[in-house]
Amino acid sequence: MASLNPSDDGYGFEAPPPRPTTPPVRRGYVLILCLLTAAVAFVYGVPMIAERIGYAWEAGRSRAASQALAKLDEQGAVSQASKLFRMATTAVSPAVVNVQSFRDRGGVGPHGLPVGGASSNREEGPGRELGSGVIVDRANGYIVTNNHVVQDADRILVRLGPRYDVPAKLVGSDPKTDLAVLQVKADLKVQAEWGDSEKLDIGDWVLAIGSPMGFDHSVTAGIVSATERNDLRIAEYESFIQTDAAINPGNSGGPLIDLAGKVIGINTAIITQSGGYEGIGLAIPSSLARRIVESLIKDGKVVRGYLGIAIRPVDDELAKSLKLPENRGAMITSVLPDGPAGQAKLKAGDVIVKLAGRNVDDPTSLRYVTAELGAGVHVPLVYYRDGGEQTVDVAIAAVPTNPEIGRLGFRVREIPGPDGKQTVLEVDRVVSASPAFAAGVRPGMAIIAVDKTPVRSALEFLSIIKDYDLTRGLPLVVMTRDGRFGPVMLTAPGAGRDEAVPAPLP
Repeated sequence: MASLNPSDDGYGFEAPPPRPTTPPVRRGYVLILCLLTAAVAFVYGVPMIAERIGYAWEAGRSRAASQALAKLDEQGAVSQASKLFRMATTAVSPAVVNVQSFRDRGGVGPHGLPVGGASSNREEGPGRELGSGVIVDRANGYIVTNNHVVQDADRILVRLGPRYDVPAKLVGSDPKTDLAVLQVKADLKVQAEWGDSEKLDIGDWVLAIGSPMGFDHSVTAGIVSATERNDLRIAEYESFIQTDAAINPGNSGGPLIDLAGKVIGINTAIITQSGGYEGIGLAIPSSLARRIVESLIKDGKVVRGYLGIAIRPVDDELAKSLKLPENRGAMITSVLPDGPAGQAKLKAGDVIVKLAGRNVDDPTSLRYVTAELGAGVHVPLVYYRDGGEQTVDVAIAAVPTNPEIGRLGFRVREIPGPDGKQTVLEVDRVVSASPAFAAGVRPGMAIIAVDKTPVRSALEFLSIIKDYDLTRGLPLVVMTRDGRFGPVMLTAPGAGRDEAVPAPLP
């Protein structure tokens, strides 16, 4: 007889029941859920973790910097850095003065930029000009300032201290660089020393000292933003130091100094749309200012050299067409026959690349080198003609004055024409209350012809008008900014100041 045996069913009472298998569809749901969870963690979790790590890193840097500064402060390094600013200011500030000029008639400052004091728009007529200056020779009472601060002044006062104003005499001025030298008869205790602007580099600390808005001995700090800024049409000879040290109306003529307490520039202008400081200040470098000042003190004027040529830059296309080895130099567009270049047999189309052993990279550098050489020196000039390099000795002459243009009260310059090849003669500056101003001539107008003779260069213009009696009238054909043509008759007074307005010739 068979007996009941539970273990015979194959499972046994001890064995667990079989586990059900997961359907494939349910496994897919689990997989998708895991992927979504991972995606959410990546999208939200990783940035949060990274942000926390970033905060921790910045906090760590901040704590490390604070600890480093605390250690430097304990060692006196922080106070030493501030001490440099204080010592430089202490060395120069007593030599900085407030300059006020008064005029009973109208005048004009450099066109186009708000420079100088709060009343720098001289076209409004009589008034006062406010600026700054710096004592450079206490024994003889010489003070350097800007020409536009004292231009056309009938009376000049220099404030040496609280309620201590003394009259000043104009020793000499140079409108081409916007510099002037004054002299006072007073017991001066200090003077500032010239520094070397050639050693300046972008990023160097500088301090501007002056009387902005009449606040005497104000000091602002900044860095050198750029050097050799030119073609700004503020002065005829430009190579400005650009700085972000705050310069405002009234700072003009004051010094820009380095942390060694040396004058490395004369604050001159600002680039602005509001009329006040916007972060771009310009100073005449000491390498240029010192030479001009010494010449004004010695001779009362500045004698510059010139070649008697009109020039233009060399671009890639021009360099290729002239078969030049590199894109640099100044190409001659016209030559005065009796000038130094004409006597040396230079001609239009020659490209000057070196003068007196100094490289000529562009027209600006040629004008500076020529001007610095002065008059009466013989120097080698290297140029390219027909693709070949040639050298000639040239006798540098003094820049000739043209009192007749000065009597008419305007200045011209050459600019590229619409075709980019020929030049156009543009009115660059007009003196208020001058014959040119009264006749309606304004900056930006183009001079098309003298009577019926077309002119395209300053050389042509100067050679034509020298045969005119300007007291009887100079007939011009001009074009306004909006393209309208019209005749203008300029008549010079029978007698006037023998003041030359410079022609744009190197």
